[in-house]
Amino acid sequence: MADARETLEMMREVARTRISMLRDGITFYDNERRSYYLRQYEEKLTQIEHLIRRISIRLVEPPTEETP
Repeated sequence: MADARETLEMMREVARTRISMLRDGITFYDNERRSYYLRQYEEKLTQIEHLIRRISIRLVEPPTEETP
């Protein structure tokens, strides 16, 4: 599970960087295409963050008490 989480965290950083670049206008795309890709990256970022949260949830069981 750690590998999947690490991969998702890297994907999240790439998406954040790409969103930042698109917002700052660091792209060869015209405005229409830039807006399209910006929406796509924001949607994917939301999905990635949701998956990271799902992986982070851990089931906690109460400790079993052994009786002597």
